[in-house]
Amino acid sequence: MMNNNVNPQKLIDDLQRWITANREDQIWTQHQSLYLEVLAQWKAVNRYRPENGTEEDQRLYELYWKAMAKLHQSFAQQSEEIFDATPIRATDRTGFYGGVLTELQSVILDRLPKLEQAKIVRMTSFLNVLKVSVTDMTKLELADLNVIDMSLLLDYWKFLGDAIKQF
Repeated sequence: MMNNNVNPQKLIDDLQRWITANREDQIWTQHQSLYLEVLAQWKAVNRYRPENGTEEDQRLYELYWKAMAKLHQSFAQQSEEIFDATPIRATDRTGFYGGVLTELQSVILDRLPKLEQAKIVRMTSFLNVLKVSVTDMTKLELADLNVIDMSLLLDYWKFLGDAIKQF
């Protein structure tokens, strides 16, 4: 199934261990913590069974997890410094970072299929599963993010965007 040794469950387990060890889940809620938000997305996307989808769904699933493996690698390189990083000034958060994030998010969300309200969402389609999960990521509160959190959030959107360009 997954090539290039990408193991979604290993990524999930590694992030869960870090969250538990650092009590992230006891201090923050999902929409306040980048790491809880990513973990929730990974768990939701990992429940999708690509073998039940089309070949295209399987290809997209693999592209997503390759992108998330890159995010995990960035996270692993920076995770020791997360709690020592400086907070982002409010003007930077709403100015530069806010602008870059808004642009990345809108480009990516525009490339994903529109979910029709009041209709049953076909969760056998990988793109539908991904759309629901990615939309949740846009609800992340930026107020308590530090520079490393923001760097990783930008990596998330960049790596996801790179994958979606191949969709």
